[in-house]
Amino acid sequence: MIRIGFYISLFCFLINQSYAQLNVNAGPDITVCINTSVTIGGTPSAFGGTPPYKYLWQPSTFLDSITAANPTAFNITSDITYTLTVIDLDSTIVSNTMYINLDKIFAFNAGIDTGFCYGQEAGVKIGAPYNNNAWHNFNWTPATGLNSSTLPTPLASPSVTTVYTLTVSDGLCPDNISQVTVSAFLPPYVDASADTTIDEGQTITLYGIGATTFWWQPDYNIKYRGTSNADVWPISSTTYTLTTQDQHGCYANDIVTVNVRSGELLFFYSAFTPNNDGDNDFFYIGNLNKYPENNLKIYNRYGKLIYNISNYDNSWDGTYLGNAVPTGTYFYIFNDGKDKLYKGSVSILR
Repeated sequence: MIRIGFYISLFCFLINQSYAQLNVNAGPDITVCINTSVTIGGTPSAFGGTPPYKYLWQPSTFLDSITAANPTAFNITSDITYTLTVIDLDSTIVSNTMYINLDKIFAFNAGIDTGFCYGQEAGVKIGAPYNNNAWHNFNWTPATGLNSSTLPTPLASPSVTTVYTLTVSDGLCPDNISQVTVSAFLPPYVDASADTTIDEGQTITLYGIGATTFWWQPDYNIKYRGTSNADVWPISSTTYTLTTQDQHGCYANDIVTVNVRSGELLFFYSAFTPNNDGDNDFFYIGNLNKYPENNLKIYNRYGKLIYNISNYDNSWDGTYLGNAVPTGTYFYIFNDGKDKLYKGSVSILR
């Protein structure tokens, strides 16, 4: 009776084994460091159903085998999801997945070398823009000039050029260490030239020295205000400010005062360029407004009168009967309408 009972129990066990549900276990999700290797799959990767089992892992990326129950994923360089499909002897098919998360500590860094205008800017952010401290610890040294030594992208405002070292750690992968240099740029040198005095109606060139770009203010009786050398003709004493900016965006200012002596002297430009570019397109006479009853005559080199006007207002553009006169020297007679004649020449350049 004992032997009969044993065989009945064994028969029932085999029946249960043959008809147990096939189960597949691809293993738990894991986090790994870059370029490391790890064995995947469950313990075991399949049970139940009817052995033996056939295994298929997809995709094959990083795997040393796609048909082993527990293959090795090696030299891992990205996140990846694996699907394990198992077929038993009865052709039952069951699948399961697992996920490998690549620890991103290797991607974080101190950023590119940078700088800021000391005293003109609050500072500059350092650290790669994708730095993230959700699962990692950041530590910057030295802490001098930083608004925080533990932020992924702190604000740096050192008073001198400083090399910062960033150490990123998470207790799983080796620390990631990188450096960045932050330069503290000083304002550029600037000189708007010395104060000067001119006669009313006179034009003077201001010679500025500075960085790479220039800007003169105010926008009052001035030409070439976006260059280092500006022409000005104020009718009253005026202080001009020169702002210069260097390649780093740092700026500096200097001022120059042009004092104006009141008077009625006339100043005749010796040349003009009537090419319709908005710059020196007309024959200009300084202080002309003091002589509203004037008369101007222009002659060519053959003595022919080509321009004659009363109450001249600095509007002759080098034309005769609507046509542009040739490049060359022309001669004027100017009657100030009071008691004096002025004679001279003016060159037209095209």
